[in-house]
Amino acid sequence: MHEKFDAVVIGGGISGLITTQILSQAGYRVLLAEKEANLGGTNGSFQNARGDTFDFGYHTIDYNRSPFTTRYFARMLKDKFHLLSLRRGIALQGHTLPYNAPISEWPKALADKISASEFHDSLNGPPTRDAIEKIYGSYLMRVAFDEILPSYPSLAWQRKKGKPESDLMDSVYPWFFPQTSPKAVDGPEWVKFHQKVRNQGEHLVMYPDEGGFGAFIAGIYDHIDHSNVKVVKGFASLDVALDQKDQRVSSIVIDGNSYSATRYFWCAPLVIMGRLLGMEFPVAHPQMLCLGSYAFENELPFRFHEILIGEKDVPINRISFPGAIAGKKNDLLQIEFAYPVGDMNVTAESWRADCLKYVRERGLIPENAEPVDYKYFGAVKGFISNYDPRQMVADFQAQLLPSTNITYPYVGLEADNINRIVPSVFKQVYQAIADESAI
Repeated sequence: MHEKFDAVVIGGGISGLITTQILSQAGYRVLLAEKEANLGGTNGSFQNARGDTFDFGYHTIDYNRSPFTTRYFARMLKDKFHLLSLRRGIALQGHTLPYNAPISEWPKALADKISASEFHDSLNGPPTRDAIEKIYGSYLMRVAFDEILPSYPSLAWQRKKGKPESDLMDSVYPWFFPQTSPKAVDGPEWVKFHQKVRNQGEHLVMYPDEGGFGAFIAGIYDHIDHSNVKVVKGFASLDVALDQKDQRVSSIVIDGNSYSATRYFWCAPLVIMGRLLGMEFPVAHPQMLCLGSYAFENELPFRFHEILIGEKDVPINRISFPGAIAGKKNDLLQIEFAYPVGDMNVTAESWRADCLKYVRERGLIPENAEPVDYKYFGAVKGFISNYDPRQMVADFQAQLLPSTNITYPYVGLEADNINRIVPSVFKQVYQAIADESAI
């Protein structure tokens, strides 16, 4: 069997769904191909046996970080969402404290080790040991590099493989440091945004009223003009007939069925297309993501919506409270951890016990509280490399030819923010539509 379409979209994650929505609403006949059984990629929600909703992938959207994305999110949800002033905490050396708190509000056991009473952060370059020490002192510098950074196994792996540690500090600096005097910074969008949040002292996020973050995915799907779309998902094999000389695709074959189009929109992992094009990517190592989702009978003590963990030898990167984020009963707990595949062996039950021990010791749940439901999710998600992912993207883009009939709605290799993904998809897809010869 062979079918012809105006466009073929490969990959049914967020960028693939938005691409399909735009094309279908513009009247193009579209094939959407997704190898998994469900659309949305690594973003969505699930329910436990009791009916509680938990998310995997994205959890919230930063309000007005991208005004366009904010309006799009609201439209996909038909304005059924709420704003939340996110209360974030950090965990250091056995203490849990508010994120971006002045040093005067830090626990005395920590504050006594720090000589300064206030900080003026003028850093506008790589956060090296020397640069951090000049601003925050030797104690916080050592904690950051020798305790917090290795508490993230994927960061420790990259440092061991030779990546400069200052290049790995995005997850540490300034997240685990005390409040400083307001400052203006240059650099990537995410650096400027998070410094703005620190300067303001409030972080507003958006979250669906019902259905968890998966309601946003469902909203995009509902806005697709399905009279113009064929969806093929859950398939075993996909072969792409591609000429490397001009980077043009003539057809794709899914489980023996052939499809062709004038234009192909690649929303699947970039590394796969790199291999098809004969491009060499630096060696990358897969990363395992673990999520433990707990439900309790009674309310939990509420102080934070999420907590970033910076304690070495603790198998936790982040703790969140989905019930509080949803604006409902605060009886849910979710714990997140990522590590290089092969470096560790996290099992569902042993990790469950380790995590419960930790949150009890920190007073985040009552000592006698036992979960009435526990769900473990473990899957390979993303990769790590000692090569700069932004340079990898630049190298990929530099090798693309004008003759190609492939559009890349969003080009990225690392976990990225939806406020950058959504505008990119609209821009790239509408540029393809505007070129009458493209579709």
